[in-house]
Amino acid sequence: MGATFAYAQKSKGLALVHNKGLTVQDRDLAVVQDSLPIVQNRDTTAVQDNGISVTDTLDAVSVTDMAVRRLAPVQSMDEATLSHLSSQTVADALRYFSGVQIRDYGGLGGLKTINVRSLGAQHVGIFYDGIKIHNAQNGQVDLGRFSIDNMETVSLYNGQKCESLQSASEFASASSVYLRTKVPVFGDRNYNLKARVRYGSFGTFNPNIRYERRYKGISLSSDLMYLNSRGDYPFRIVNAYEDTTGRRIGGDIKALRLETALFARPLGGDFQAHAYYYRSERGLPGPVIRRLSGRYPKTERQWDDNAFLQMSWERKAEKAAFRLNAKGSLDWLEFLSEPPEGQNLRVNNHYFQKDCYGSAALAVYPWHWLSLSMAFDERWSDLICDVKNYNYVQRFDTRSALALNINYQAFTSQISLIHTFIRDITKRAADPLSRFSPSFSLSWVSGGLTVRSFAKSIFRAPTLNDLYYTLIGNAGLKPEYAKQLDAGLDYAFSAGSGHEMKLTADFFLNEVKDKIIAMPVSTQFRWSMVNLGRVMGCGVNATLNNTLKLGDCISRLLCTYSYEEAKDVTNPASDYYGGQIPYTPWHSFSTVADVEWKNWNACASWIWTGIRYRSSDNLPDNRIQAWSSLDLTLSRRFSLWGMRMKAGLDINNVFNRQYEIVSRYPMPGTNVIIKLTFEI
Repeated sequence: MGATFAYAQKSKGLALVHNKGLTVQDRDLAVVQDSLPIVQNRDTTAVQDNGISVTDTLDAVSVTDMAVRRLAPVQSMDEATLSHLSSQTVADALRYFSGVQIRDYGGLGGLKTINVRSLGAQHVGIFYDGIKIHNAQNGQVDLGRFSIDNMETVSLYNGQKCESLQSASEFASASSVYLRTKVPVFGDRNYNLKARVRYGSFGTFNPNIRYERRYKGISLSSDLMYLNSRGDYPFRIVNAYEDTTGRRIGGDIKALRLETALFARPLGGDFQAHAYYYRSERGLPGPVIRRLSGRYPKTERQWDDNAFLQMSWERKAEKAAFRLNAKGSLDWLEFLSEPPEGQNLRVNNHYFQKDCYGSAALAVYPWHWLSLSMAFDERWSDLICDVKNYNYVQRFDTRSALALNINYQAFTSQISLIHTFIRDITKRAADPLSRFSPSFSLSWVSGGLTVRSFAKSIFRAPTLNDLYYTLIGNAGLKPEYAKQLDAGLDYAFSAGSGHEMKLTADFFLNEVKDKIIAMPVSTQFRWSMVNLGRVMGCGVNATLNNTLKLGDCISRLLCTYSYEEAKDVTNPASDYYGGQIPYTPWHSFSTVADVEWKNWNACASWIWTGIRYRSSDNLPDNRIQAWSSLDLTLSRRFSLWGMRMKAGLDINNVFNRQYEIVSRYPMPGTNVIIKLTFEI
């Protein structure tokens, strides 16, 4: 697949050797892009160094940070793969990664969150161009907000990235999703224009336009997306007790997303600024009530306004590297619930969050085999809402990290320690929180074989809802602790430029203590958050990546498999003791087969998820049946009126499987999307 890199052992670290002679020295196995930031697309690779640009007309070049490749289990999809999938959001793409469960409440407007190795959504950090997306209120990020149209890569790391230069926040999650947006690449002209429109089932209309401009060493990009869908798909729920059919009403969505990015090289470093705005109005269809699903009108709606501005500046030299990050965000949400006539439970609440974040990271390379790094992050958040008896709250979150990277012959290791200090200001505030969290990674390389392992202890602080939400919050909550052990191997095989294959396999052990759960107190109408849960988990994640090029035909195959046991071991005297925790399947499998021939492309993606339970008691009444879904995509590139164009057809859920990811929230059956792309 395009130009290839060879790994060569040298007396002073490792080098990346381009097949045409370009060499990038890596001093600490974590600095592939230290001196030569590489920008890529499918046709042209531009290499910039101190204002000098060289254009290589080879196919796309993929460069991977050596320490990340050797130390951390990582799965990634590039722009080409993402564009061939029958997916619209980041959540749709992430479900093809091993060890991932996407919680999806159905349709384009449904909330979509990610759970990795059953540690919980709050233990997964979501990073947008290297800076964390934060939600102090409930700790969850709706991945349905982010379109794959603007993504260059989507990556998942278990443990943490093991680069020498990263923020303290990047050390502080059990797993991390990195969303890397597209960087403009220019040819002979100083501008690029691309427009795409999707139209399909359930009244879905989704246009997108992207404009890029270069001016005196500065690159700009703007991306505008609009989405409108009725979301009124038919469904059927069949089990031993019922046969319910109907149509999902109240699942409509209108959304607008606008992003603008700026790229420059001031003061000899790389600067990037990114402005993001998202606005939506959506219906929230509730669970299907047995045999009564069609009798209730639309009762719940949600309005969102999300905006942020973030900036990053990075400077790398021979003996040191430095990075500064800054971000400010505003999040506004309105929730309206109007129950059927005769019920006096109407709710109309408004929530407003502000968040300010700053980070500084420094890495030094005293010797070729050693790097030392440190990072300091400061975050201020607050939450205002009009819930009765709720008190305004501010949170100060300070994190500092130290890391040591060692490379000695075939061995590479990283040792890191992060300190977290959290203080809240409100009435009846929780006690300040101060904790240290260590991690250790080690790998050994021989030819195409890499054997690696990591151990990590981390925690997640209770959210503002957990602590202070009216009638529910508990200011006495303790943090939720997670311990991770992982041992795995990678094997990479390459037969010239025509065949590449990579196999990965990981065995993992997890423990979550003081799990935060909601429990009823005094009556079923009043609940509170308590530390009662303890979960033990183990499993295997495996992936196969294979690329074969024969003449004008390129075929790619991605297969993933996961086996996982995640047991509730909270109370040995409980009937639930040892039960698989809710919504965690023992087995899951996915495959993506992609074939490209001249101007044609065909892609088939299939996902299968095994039996799960909606409760830890694992009784037959709580069983959720296995499900599978096959999606097909066919597209063709052509030229018309001097424009490059691409027409495509997506058929999702080809066999019209009726299934649920969350109990009583049926997913859409067969649906069709027509796509047309214009590019100048």
